[in-house]
Amino acid sequence: MAKSRQLSTQTYLLFAAISVSILILGAFIYYRNDIFQSLQDPGQPFQTYERPEAPNYNLAKNWMDLPDLAADPYENDGAGDVFVVTPVLFKGGDHWNLPITRDYQIDKLNRIIRPNYVAPYRMSGRVFAPYYRQASLYTAMTNREDARRAQDLAYQDVHRAFTFFLKHSPPERPIILAGHGQGASHAQRLLADFFDTDLKNRLAAAFIIDHPLPLEKFSNDLKNLSPCETETSTGCVIAWGAFMPGDGMIAERFATRLNIYERGDYRMINDRPLLCVNPLLWNRSNDYAPRRLHKGGVAAIGLEPGIEPAPRSKQIGAQCQDGLLYVDKPKSRSLRRPFRIGGQYRTLPFNLFYEDIRQNAALRVQSVIEKGHLPERVEKLDDLEVIEIQESPVTPVD
Repeated sequence: MAKSRQLSTQTYLLFAAISVSILILGAFIYYRNDIFQSLQDPGQPFQTYERPEAPNYNLAKNWMDLPDLAADPYENDGAGDVFVVTPVLFKGGDHWNLPITRDYQIDKLNRIIRPNYVAPYRMSGRVFAPYYRQASLYTAMTNREDARRAQDLAYQDVHRAFTFFLKHSPPERPIILAGHGQGASHAQRLLADFFDTDLKNRLAAAFIIDHPLPLEKFSNDLKNLSPCETETSTGCVIAWGAFMPGDGMIAERFATRLNIYERGDYRMINDRPLLCVNPLLWNRSNDYAPRRLHKGGVAAIGLEPGIEPAPRSKQIGAQCQDGLLYVDKPKSRSLRRPFRIGGQYRTLPFNLFYEDIRQNAALRVQSVIEKGHLPERVEKLDDLEVIEIQESPVTPVD
């Protein structure tokens, strides 16, 4: 009898332990994003925060991608110059902004961001992609003024890097401006700050990807630009935020709670109409684009520079609805959103439209060139015919 009671007690304790474990696990899953958010809070006001050292863009080490500026730019493949503002991987914790002196953080950017988000533009020409003091992922989780100031600090780096880019980009070369995630937010500010002049004539296209772009901006900040309407339109802007089945909460956050820069500060998007250009159709229609039009997504982590990934084509169909791009569940698991803590805030380790972007960016560069409104290249002196001048005695005239 005593042994039976002992077994019953052990069974009860085991059942209780399992029940508590299940409750703890359930609570962790339910509150996982809140836990993730609290862990990334720097715990100090931005006003007293010691900023990481600012990058010097005259030094090649502060660029993820930088062409040989001493070489003739026309010896490069592609006829354009591309400026890419990369998405964020830095979660936060001890800093509001990424210290780019941290080798392990730079290595992570090179392994994940470079092959997925920078490489597709190389077919269009020379690529400039700066490291910058990215605002941490935590700044996308809160609307505190500290977070907005961290975003602004990140943009100041991007602004300086773009000024460097313009100094080294000849006026006869078309420009592609690209931004992904947080980088798309900064690219929007570059459009407003730089492309209200003749620079617009050089713009093949701006790719503003995975950050909301309100249509009303084309009536104010971006009034000299317009959305791209065809696959060969130039001097225009492309934007979308892509969402898979099951991404309802992420899509809702994208359309309502993310911040955009306007009137000197960052403000919530608050359900305003957004620009959506379907990257399978390259227009703003609400038509469904079937999988057969998908040129290829890439999940390329750790590829060395110069190694081309193999795109997976016909993975998804896509359709713009209410300013958002809804895509089918990809056939390949490597192109599906991974389940992880804070997943709704994190940059995806793949590019769904890698090959679509790659081909279209190069096409738009060629479209600018064919229009013939850019200045012609000044012929190098080395290419000119050299005429030998013989000395001739001067005979005085009586």
